Amino acid sequence: MGIAALGTAFVSGGLNALGLGSLLSSSSNERDSQVVQAVTRVQEVALVSLHIEGVARHESTGEILGVAVPASEKTTLIQYKFNAKLGIDGSQVKIEKNSPSSFRVTIPQFVGIGFDDPVFEDPMESSEALSWLTPAAVQTRMINNILSDENKQKYIAQNEAALQEQTKTFYTGIIAGVDPDAEIVFEFAK
Repeated sequence: MGIAALGTAFVSGGLNALGLGSLLSSSSNERDSQVVQAVTRVQEVALVSLHIEGVARHESTGEILGVAVPASEKTTLIQYKFNAKLGIDGSQVKIEKNSPSSFRVTIPQFVGIGFDDPVFEDPMESSEALSWLTPAAVQTRMINNILSDENKQKYIAQNEAALQEQTKTFYTGIIAGVDPDAEIVFEFAK
């Protein structure tokens, strides 16, 4: 009789689980409220777009009383890709007429305008046996480092020649639309 009662309870429990599964459910709702506080007009001119792909790496080791614990290493990798737009603040460009058919174009320092289509893959983590002693990498900090102003400046320095060439092409086209025979001198900020 004990086995029969156990079998009946098991079958009854299984049926209840099947029946309750259709009776019980959950729902969720997400909301995001935004208010545009200000609209600022800008005259940024994107001259170069760089497609960048990479892997960011964060390594850390657990410590006890300031002493590194062996076998507590933790490595976090984030694969990423995005387009970095570099250019100038067009409102700072000065076009001066030197003579009837000669212009001087003064170009401000190049700036990082922004990033398009950023994709950050889910982080991969490699842990040693005692890695529970090591705090997890802060993924937001890793992403902010990837998109930092310091990296924008590095991209500008690495692509200065392309930026200058594209600036000349852009403004020569504008001036040639007004005076096709104009002589143009470019002066770039240092």
